[in-house]
Amino acid sequence: MKQWRVLILDTKKSNPNHYICLAMTRALAEADGVERVIRADYATAIQDAQRHDCNLFIAFDGEELDRPIVERIAQVCGRSVLWVTEDPYERSVNVANADLFDLVCTNDSGSVAGYGAKGVSLPLAADPRFHFHPIPEQDQDHYLYDLFFAGTAWPNRSEFLARLQSAIPEINLKLALPANPYIPAPKLDMDPSAYDWRTPNSEFARFANRSRSVLTLHRAFSSSGNDPVAHTPGPRFFEVALAGGFQLVDTSIAEIRVQDYYRQGHEFIGFNGPTDCIEKLRHYLAHPAERLAIARAAQQATLEQHLYLHRVRQLLARVEALPAAVAPIAVDAPAATRRRVLVVSHNILGVAPYGGVEVYQESVRQALSGEIEFLFYTPDRSVQPMGSRYTLRDESLQIIDSVDFDDGLDEAALTCPRRESAFSELLYRHGIELVHFQHLIGHPPSLGLLPSALGLRSVLSLHDYHAVCSRFNLLDYRGVYCDIPSLPIETCDVCLNACAGAATGSQARRRAFFSRVLEHIDVLHANTDGVAALYQRMYPALLQPGRIRVNAVPMPKDDEVAALPMQQSHAGRLRIAVPGNFTRNKGGNELIHAFNQLRDDEVEISIVGPVPEEYQTVLDVLKIPNLKQHGAYKPGTLKQILAGHDLSIHFSIWPETYCISLSEAWAAGLVPIVSNIGALGERVVHGVNGYSLPVSEPGTMVRLIRQLIADRTEMEAIRVRVKATIGPHHDDHMQWVRDLYAELLPSEAFLQRTQKATRGNTIRDLGILLVEPNWVIPPRAAHVADEGGGLLPVLPVSALRKAYRFYKKNGVRNTIVRILQEVMRRVGGQS
Repeated sequence: MKQWRVLILDTKKSNPNHYICLAMTRALAEADGVERVIRADYATAIQDAQRHDCNLFIAFDGEELDRPIVERIAQVCGRSVLWVTEDPYERSVNVANADLFDLVCTNDSGSVAGYGAKGVSLPLAADPRFHFHPIPEQDQDHYLYDLFFAGTAWPNRSEFLARLQSAIPEINLKLALPANPYIPAPKLDMDPSAYDWRTPNSEFARFANRSRSVLTLHRAFSSSGNDPVAHTPGPRFFEVALAGGFQLVDTSIAEIRVQDYYRQGHEFIGFNGPTDCIEKLRHYLAHPAERLAIARAAQQATLEQHLYLHRVRQLLARVEALPAAVAPIAVDAPAATRRRVLVVSHNILGVAPYGGVEVYQESVRQALSGEIEFLFYTPDRSVQPMGSRYTLRDESLQIIDSVDFDDGLDEAALTCPRRESAFSELLYRHGIELVHFQHLIGHPPSLGLLPSALGLRSVLSLHDYHAVCSRFNLLDYRGVYCDIPSLPIETCDVCLNACAGAATGSQARRRAFFSRVLEHIDVLHANTDGVAALYQRMYPALLQPGRIRVNAVPMPKDDEVAALPMQQSHAGRLRIAVPGNFTRNKGGNELIHAFNQLRDDEVEISIVGPVPEEYQTVLDVLKIPNLKQHGAYKPGTLKQILAGHDLSIHFSIWPETYCISLSEAWAAGLVPIVSNIGALGERVVHGVNGYSLPVSEPGTMVRLIRQLIADRTEMEAIRVRVKATIGPHHDDHMQWVRDLYAELLPSEAFLQRTQKATRGNTIRDLGILLVEPNWVIPPRAAHVADEGGGLLPVLPVSALRKAYRFYKKNGVRNTIVRILQEVMRRVGGQS
């Protein structure tokens, strides 16, 4: 019966011995009792283990393993084995990590005791696919070299080879003896280019097969404070044998038990010191028949006893003999049963300026607080520059942790290793079980790639279009909606060059990276079908079923439960409310023009929300007599404030993704006037549940309001229809979120076996490499030539001097942006 579903992981992110991991993988696939084998990497290992229901985890190598990820793979699989390959040289590190495993197989028999009852000896071996080569019948024409050696230039090896070369200068010697910064360079009578090189392991086997003799020298060096000599021969001892090489093996150190694997004099020839080696080398070079017989015997012994298939069978037998698995016990495990969700956002409620996103994430926290413990990770807006400090807050929004950096976040950064490492470490240390990205503004987008490596699933709410463009509201350099899904990428190049000095290709680079980020996030949450469709047009991979789920955000709970009686038609002035932040993106410019036109009409207008200083200055000058300002309001109270009004205005110039204040206005019995763009245009059907007008067209609004002042019949009919269709949504939405979390949360909490300090991961650690960390491609030097077209106005000499001074102070990128802005201003002045 096949009982094992194995996940194997090379724990080194860059491993010259990775071929051994490949050989083990193939051997496992051939072994009896193994149903399937998954060879994973750090980025996907936990998810692979879950997806394939793996019940045995084999961690190959060891001294560089990532404890948080390996710990969680072991928990998912249930059974875990560490097979180390660098003992005794890295034994202290390997022993420190042994607590994560049920069994430790060490390549060095002398290191077994260091692992206590968990330790077993499992030497390395050879793989026919890499190492097997036929042995010729005779010595003629096949061999290229008399003696071959390949290995790191440890001092004992370099000294030995120097003596051998001096004693037999005529020998046809082939050496691959690469050095490293920690050891002295060899002193050979050869140019370094002749010996300081590396060869792939498969080619090493070819060299061994085409050489009359192969030298096997032990390593006697360790920089980590461990034993300098291994008791068990390394992998090349077995690989040379399978390749058909005749081996001369240094047996001068009794601890190296080579005779435990092959018979001396029959399958290899041992020597004791350079003099003995030279004598035996000369003998066997002169007696090829003896040499070939020993090589054949060694190859046959390897095929019968020393393949990785043999080692894997031993390993599986050891695993099957283990006592019944015991669930890991968490250290200081919390008694609470609530699951822990991290909200990643750009801000929290109460820290100005805040809006609908902050209100929504707080509504979710309140609704699900009984079963979910929420933590919030945001930039600290009180510390400048932005992004130099991030805080982790508990559910009462009190700071419980923070990380500091010596610089702010570059807005053009796709990746930041320091912030990635801090975030990943935080996920592990605080036991996060699910990540809900409410917003990635203020964070490097690469954070979206990290949760999955720890086995965590994630959600991203699409509150705007930040994942589509850095201009997250899709307003272009002219300040108007760009209709990005319908335009070529060249339009983005023009826009980003005009507003940010970015060169051609910047948007493509950014979008390619975000495509990868979005693919790593399990569920994208959109408020409307229109928002989902826009993202799917920009990222076709999101067309897969279940990738984007649509469910509109609700009003704050207080607004929804506070029932208001149906407003009766009243005589007198028409009362209009303008709820929310009064900003440029919300149509501030257009609204001021409309209000000024209506200053003498029978209408009362109330701005319900904060007004920025630049607009307040304009309103103070205009002194519109029928305009009132309510000021900021507490979330959940807007419905009460709007009571008694007739109309609400929501006149954004960008394609909003929902607009909660529209829902609140409907619930208060108001008839909305909206701009026909984004979710506003999607939600409001003109003449049915409100009025939908062309974007940025204040004159049309003035005309409509004057018509309603004269005749309110249609408005009242709309009010009745709206009131009949508005029903509770808050609880339904929160149940949807609850169900979504339940789907994505792990079936059981990850438990930490130890409290050892860890270092968080970066995307580079997970094998994701970027040529450039930023999406903004710097512009090439501009060449401006007037060929009669008159496309660019010529700047006067004084302006050029100013530009030069600006460049000296602010750099080339900011200077180009400034010049482009000046050019656009001048072009506008000429038109």
